[in-house]
Amino acid sequence: EDRRNLIMMKKLLKEVAVLAMAAVVAVSSVSGVQAAVASPTVSVVPVDKKNVAATDGNNVDTKADGTAEVNDVTVSKNIATVPATVTVDGVTYTVTVIKAKAFAKTAKKAKKIVIPATVKRVNKMGFTGAKKVKKIIVKGTKSFTVKKGAFKGLNSAKITVKVNKKMKAKEFKKLKKNLKKAGFKGKVTK
Repeated sequence: EDRRNLIMMKKLLKEVAVLAMAAVVAVSSVSGVQAAVASPTVSVVPVDKKNVAATDGNNVDTKADGTAEVNDVTVSKNIATVPATVTVDGVTYTVTVIKAKAFAKTAKKAKKIVIPATVKRVNKMGFTGAKKVKKIIVKGTKSFTVKKGAFKGLNSAKITVKVNKKMKAKEFKKLKKNLKKAGFKGKVTK
């Protein structure tokens, strides 16, 4: 009987040892997961914010749906390139709107503006302030909305809009119509 108790005692000790090891592994993996989680002060999901600086230097308004509206566009070598995406506080947003006077502060001397395929709308006075612009390049193959007065304060007759060669005729015609409604008087080419 003592021998049987001794064998049962050894089995219990083994089980306790296995459970203790499992607990150590579980605790260490949980703390590892906690270390990988971002600080609670940094958002890892899209949020609504006004006029915040993105990592690329552009100022944007971010939206909870993961989109952004560009307020100020940065310039490099006289080219103002609207970014397709921006990152704010570790979250990447898709740029869908060019807001009023987006080129007025930082892109006054830009001669060329590049618009990515992600842009769906240019607001009223969107190009205002870009007085030296001669060419606007549209990278997308889809038309987008250009609000009336988007070219306010510019001599749009001296500006050429060059669109992606892969843009279908129907979309090209739609974009030309949108530009004309916005007050654009220059050339639109492929």
